[in-house]
Amino acid sequence: MMALLKAHPEIQLDDIVDTGNGRMLIGGAVKTDTHGYGRVTVQQVFEKSSNIGVAKLINEYFSGNPSAYTDYLKKFGLPKPLGFQMAGEALPYIKDPKDRTWSRTSLTTMCIGYELKIAPLQTLAFYNAVANDGVKVQPIIVKEIKQADQVLEQFEAPVLNEKICSKETLRKLRSMMEGVVVNGTARAIRPKDYSIAGKTGTAWKFKNGHYTRTYSTSFCGFFPADKPKYSCIVVIDSPSKGGWSGAEVAAPVFRDIADRCMARDQASQRPMLARVPARRTPVPLVRAGVQDEIALVCQRIGLPASTQATGGEEWVRATRAVDTASVTRHVEVTPNKTVSRAGRMPDA
Repeated sequence: MMALLKAHPEIQLDDIVDTGNGRMLIGGAVKTDTHGYGRVTVQQVFEKSSNIGVAKLINEYFSGNPSAYTDYLKKFGLPKPLGFQMAGEALPYIKDPKDRTWSRTSLTTMCIGYELKIAPLQTLAFYNAVANDGVKVQPIIVKEIKQADQVLEQFEAPVLNEKICSKETLRKLRSMMEGVVVNGTARAIRPKDYSIAGKTGTAWKFKNGHYTRTYSTSFCGFFPADKPKYSCIVVIDSPSKGGWSGAEVAAPVFRDIADRCMARDQASQRPMLARVPARRTPVPLVRAGVQDEIALVCQRIGLPASTQATGGEEWVRATRAVDTASVTRHVEVTPNKTVSRAGRMPDA
C-alpha cells in the first residue's frame, strides 16, 4: 500500500473499490476474501485485510509496468538485510520481473504477501519507519558496553533511510493502521486508555513446493498510535489453539505486551508523593514508677532518658524535659520520696 500511495498520491482513502462477493480473478489468479465485502473504501480494504481489494488496486495501477512496483520495494530497502548486531540474519527476497520465476500472477500475489521472503524483524523495521515519521533505522540489541562503572563503547541506531515516503503518505498509512484496530480485523484488541496502530497477517505456509493448510499468523504495529513510543511484531507459527488468523491468535498477544508496556510507563511517570513530616507525638506523662522499669519502657519506645537519681532509689518520679540544644524531648528521672507503693508499673 505504501508503494501504491507513494506512486499515486491522488488516491484518497475514501475512494471506492468493488471487492465483489469474496472471490475474483485478478491478474491471472483467483483471489479470495474470508467474506464478500462488496463495495468498500480504500481505508476499509486495509482495515478488513481484503486480498481482493489490495490485488485489484495494485493490478490496476502497476500491471502495465510491474518493475515500477518492485522498484518502490527496493527503495524502501526491503530486499536488503538490516545488518544489525547479531549474526544469522535471514536474507530477504523480493522477486523481480527480470527473474526467471516471474509470472503473470506474481504482481498480484506479491502484494498480498506471497512469493517473497521478509523476516519478522525486517518487517518490524519497516513498520517502525511509519511510526518514526518516515525514518527507517537499524535495530540495535546492545546500547553500550561497560566495565564496572566505566562505559567502554556506546551504540546508536544507524539511519538506513532518512525519508521512506512523504508526510501525506505516512498520514494515510497511519490512518489505515489505526482503523485496523478501531474498525477492522483487530478491533477486538482495541484498548480504552491508549491507541494501537497495526496490521494483522495470516498466510498459508509453503512446504515441499506448495502451499499447505497450515498458517503463519502475525500482528505488527506500534503504540500509542498518536505519539508512537513502541513498535512490536508478534508471529505465531502453525497455531493450534484459539483460532488460525492473525486477528484471533497474534493480535491478543500484541495487546497483552502493549498493556504491560503502557502500565510500566504510567507507573514510572506517576508523580511522587511529597514526604509529609511525621506528626510529633507528645511524650506520655509518666508520674512515678520503679526506676529500672521506667528505663526499660523508655528504651523500648526509643525515648531518651536521663536520671538524677544518685543510687539506691527504687521508686522514682519521671517528668518530661526538653533539650534546648537539640530541641528534642526526653524523660528525666528523679528520686520520688512521696510516691505510693501501690502497683509495680509506672502510672501514666
